[in-house]
Parts: sequence; C-alpha cells; structure tokens
Amino acid sequence: MEIGDVMSLRDDWRISLYVALSAAVLLWDVLLAGQIANARRQTRLFLALTSICGLFIVPGALIALAASTTMTGRVVYLVAWLWPVVLLFYVLQSGYALFRRLVTPLFALPIFAFNCTLLAAATARFASEWIVALPSPLVGTAVAQSGALGLIFGRMALWSPWVLALPLLSPAYPARWGVSRSVRAVLALSAATSVAIFAMELPRSVYAAESFAPLGTERLQERPRGDFLLGLHILPTLDAPPAPLPLERDLTLADSLDASIVSVTIAPDGVRALALDSLANALDALRRDSVQLVVTLGYGEADGALYRQGPSRYLERRLAMLDQVVRRLRPDVVIPALDPEDAGHTALGRVAPAWWRDYFTRAAEEVHRLRPRTKVALNASAFTAADSALYAWGARQPGIDLLGFSLAPSFGGGASLEARLRLAERWMRRTTKEQWVFSARGYPRTFGERNQERALWGVVAWATTQPRMRAVIIDGAGDYDTLDGLRAPGGRLRPAATTVARAAQALAESTEGR
Repeated sequence: MEIGDVMSLRDDWRISLYVALSAAVLLWDVLLAGQIANARRQTRLFLALTSICGLFIVPGALIALAASTTMTGRVVYLVAWLWPVVLLFYVLQSGYALFRRLVTPLFALPIFAFNCTLLAAATARFASEWIVALPSPLVGTAVAQSGALGLIFGRMALWSPWVLALPLLSPAYPARWGVSRSVRAVLALSAATSVAIFAMELPRSVYAAESFAPLGTERLQERPRGDFLLGLHILPTLDAPPAPLPLERDLTLADSLDASIVSVTIAPDGVRALALDSLANALDALRRDSVQLVVTLGYGEADGALYRQGPSRYLERRLAMLDQVVRRLRPDVVIPALDPEDAGHTALGRVAPAWWRDYFTRAAEEVHRLRPRTKVALNASAFTAADSALYAWGARQPGIDLLGFSLAPSFGGGASLEARLRLAERWMRRTTKEQWVFSARGYPRTFGERNQERALWGVVAWATTQPRMRAVIIDGAGDYDTLDGLRAPGGRLRPAATTVARAAQALAESTEGR
C-alpha cells in the first residue's frame, strides 16, 4: 500500500489547500466567462468559445473526478470524453486571445501554453482507456504533468483521483481594479512556472515511460514445489461493511485469476462487529476453498491527533483493534500497520523508531496468543534509511514471521521500479525469513495500461527468482483509493488482468509438471 490509502481531504493540508485553490480557479473561470460574454466587445466566435468554457468547466471537472474511481466511474465513464473536449475549448479560447492580441502576450502566452499541457496530459489519460500501446511521447506528457504536481504532492500525484489540474480562461476583459490585475499576474506567473517545470520534466518522463519495456520481457522462473502464490488486494480501505457491487466484482475477479490470497485493508472505523462480521461472511466461500486471507490495519482521520495526545494510549487502542480483527476474521496473515515509514508517516507524523518496534513486538505477541496459526508481517515500502532499519529489526525479531515489500514505480517509471527491486533483493540477504510482496502495482492512468502490464509482470518475474519469496499480491482489483486497479472504473478489465492470469497459469503448470 501507499500513502493514498490513508489520505483524505481533512488529513493532508496540501490536498485541502489544493481543493480550495481549485474552487477559486473554477470561480474565476465562470465569473470571467460571464463578464466577457456580457461585455460583448469581442467577435462572436470568441464569445462562443468563452461561453462554452464557462458553461462546461464545472460539470467537466466533476465528471473527470467521478470517472477516476470505480465507486462512481461506472455511472459516468461513457461521458469521460467531456473533460478533454472542455480543455480543447480552453486551448482554442486562450489561443484565439493570444493570436488576435486580445490580451497582452505577457498574460496570454503562459495561459495558452499551460492549457496546451493540460490538454496533452488529459488526452493521454483518456486515450489510455482505449489504446493499450500509446506512444511514449504522449504517455510522457501525463508523466510530466504528474511530475510537476509531484513537487507539491509527492508520489500521490501519480495515483490520486483528487489531484486534478484545472485550465485557465484568458482574461480578454479590462481589469477594473488593482486586485484584479494582481490576480491575473499571479495566475500568469503560476501558469508560466508550471509550463517551465513541465518542459523540464518531459524528456525524463518520456524515458520513464520507455523504461518499462525491459520488465515486460522478463521470464518467470518455474517453482515446481508449488511454494509461490499469487494474490489480489480487493475492495477500498474499509471503514464500514463492504459495498455489494465492488465486493461482487472483486471476488469474481479473484476467482477468475485463481488467486491463492485475498488481501484487505481495514481502517479503524471499520473495526466494528458489524463491518468485520459482514466481511467475514462475504469471504467465507473463498476461505473454504483454501484461499489465504491477509488483513492490514490502516489508519483513520483522527489517528494523527490521537497519537500526539498519547502515544501509549494510541498503541493500546490499535492492539485492541487487532484483537477484534483476529477474533472475527481469523486471518492467515496480519500486517499490524500499513507501511509504517510511508502511509504511517503521513497519517501519524514523525514517529520514534522505538514506538514502532514496541508496537510490532506487542502486536505479534497479542496475535500469536489469540491465534497461533496467524502470521505477523512487517512491510517496507519507502526504501528509506528508517525503512531499512525497521526491516533489519524485523529480520531479527522472533515474533515477526514474514517480511515483505510494497513495490511500485515512482516518477522514474520502470527504471525506478527496477531500482527498488535491486534494493529489496539486497535487503533480503540479511535474513532467512520468508518474504512476500504485499503490494505490486502500476499506474495505468499515468504510465499507460501497457506499462502497468509490464510493471506487474516484471515484479512477478523478479519474485519467482528469489528463493525466499513466497507470494506476490497484486494491488488492486479496481481503482478505489488509488488509480492502479486491474479493472477500469467503467468495469472493463485492463490488459494487466490477462497478464496476471497468464502468470498464474504458468506457475500452476510448472507445479503440475513437477
């Protein structure tokens, strides 16, 4: 898992501020369009372009957000084309204003160039839903835009449905007040800065898109002893009983992939009798079919404040949650904390390494006391020095049964994923404990669906060559908290689903041919 599994509008000030600024940009576009249309000082064509921009920017933005997630995308995915069309009209409006000199080039040029970058990236993202093998330069525009946003949001810019860049209307209308002129100057400067960063990121982004190719040509190593399993992370982070439609679709997908493991993440609000019993009943049929269950305890909106108020009380609170999870779900594997140095750092802030060690030690004791068959796992994902130290501690700690990783590309694309694979391989040499990949993911909305397919195949192929690696869990079944699922929001299975099924079949055949 990554940070997005615990991110909410109230949890992260960057998202809150970005939403506020986006609302201000929407208001600016709508009000300015109305002023230009009412003044009627321009040609009919320009007035028509401006009116269309003002009329459709709000519904277009809402559709773009709704079409990004499985929970709402199935309703609006057929009109997802509206967002690139809206951006096209913004390009036409700002381009007309620039070339007809309706606005001083000092303002008009940055806004026109900014809108062009948004259109290119949105076209790449929309085309990725219909064209598997997009040209790398086109994919690079989406990666470059994410890279520019990544200066503010970090890796969240690669996969968050909330990070939507909005276009700017060219202000072909005299500014009446000094404040208006200042706002226009700030917007033009922001647009120019964004375009400059985009231009600097583009060459590297095109290379990042191309660097996935070697991962797709890796070969699976046979595991004839049948000691290697493939699994699937299903459902969004649960803070209530699972919704029927996502549950049905995800379980069907897990069955079609012949997944040997299903993984779920539960937020603190989801650790309630009704929610846990509902999930247990829903997974009962799979459990009877010898499918293993992995449960990760995530974080809630109030966890940061609770930790700061009293680290010891917060630790006891999480142990009580683990008690309920183990008693009611009887999982095969428990991860007491979702990615401590990644998602944990985002949710709780800076946590002392000693606190994490104490928490995992006591969590392992509690889980083993309640259900000795349940294994306790520690997961590394940030690949920082703190992550390395915690992983090394887990390798020595008797109560930690499994160690593992979350593996995903960063802004460097396939090259960054390969670097993490090499680092994980080096870390594994420190221990003889069993290893899992608890989360393997690609980002189809940023890198394209072909590169998602290559990324997942590359992780599985690498894992089969590691003697201590016993499982890879594909994350996830659909686009929920993060835009990385095997199923697109409209319900269509992405090519990566076929790739995972092919890997599962190859592994099964190597076992049968033993």
